[in-house]
Amino acid sequence: MANTNKGVLIKKDSHIWMADITLLLVALVWGSSYITAKTVLNHYEPFMFLFYRFFITIIIMLPFVWRNLREAPKETWVTGIVLGLFLFAIFSFETWGIHYTTASNSAFIISLTLILTPLMEWMVNKKFTGYPFFLAVGLSVIGTGLLTLKDTFSFNMGDLLILGAASLRAAQMTFTQKLTIGKTFDNSALTFIQLSIVAILSGMMNISFEHATLLEFPQSREFWLLTIYLALFCTIFAFYAQMVFIRKTSPSRVGLLMGMEPVFGAIFSVLIGGEYLSIMNWTGGLCIVAATFWGRHLLNRKI
Repeated sequence: MANTNKGVLIKKDSHIWMADITLLLVALVWGSSYITAKTVLNHYEPFMFLFYRFFITIIIMLPFVWRNLREAPKETWVTGIVLGLFLFAIFSFETWGIHYTTASNSAFIISLTLILTPLMEWMVNKKFTGYPFFLAVGLSVIGTGLLTLKDTFSFNMGDLLILGAASLRAAQMTFTQKLTIGKTFDNSALTFIQLSIVAILSGMMNISFEHATLLEFPQSREFWLLTIYLALFCTIFAFYAQMVFIRKTSPSRVGLLMGMEPVFGAIFSVLIGGEYLSIMNWTGGLCIVAATFWGRHLLNRKI
């Protein structure tokens, strides 16, 4: 009996580690998306960019998920549409927020997801993560500030939009688990439906507000290479992995692991974008890493 219980605990622990490693990879590719998306957005409108990114994504996925889509029950479609609306709102707020504020402010404010996720989970699921966890989250936020702040910090419309995106991220993580835990969903169909909603709404916004036609295909080779990279790794892999592994851990753990995103973003900015980070910035990055593993340890004790 003791051996059986030990085997179950080992299996459970291996699932947790697999979830954590996968989510760190998601943070890695999302960190690379900042410099990639910024390059594309220098030449194209935000909603046009979002449309092509998600349109390419669903075209790539369609042959693999077509049968699952046809067999998907109504509950899968309803859940996918709801989560897709969350996803579209997040990308819209983030893209336009970055347009109106600095990258430093954006990275700092979006990290507030780390605080908002356990708060949202507390309100929705009545699940309090404990006060020590908030100390780890606070360290992560301080680290993000040291990593991203350069000269001054001012609050403008773009900052408010990024704050809205952080709130929506926290809500998405919490409601994804609430809507899917304990239920049998086909993850590929659920992911495809979400991404299709983003593509459709982005296309509609592009036509309505950016006064463009979707038939005017971009001619830049760089645009297509970068957008395909975003579609394959930062969209298909990232969102499918998050959909699968969020049910093997808690939304608060997901939010904390995603706190590594600005660290990876800074590394890619230095290596690829040629940006300079001071000792204060790198100290902030180390604070985030320390807070991530400290918070992981605290949450692991509660599972």
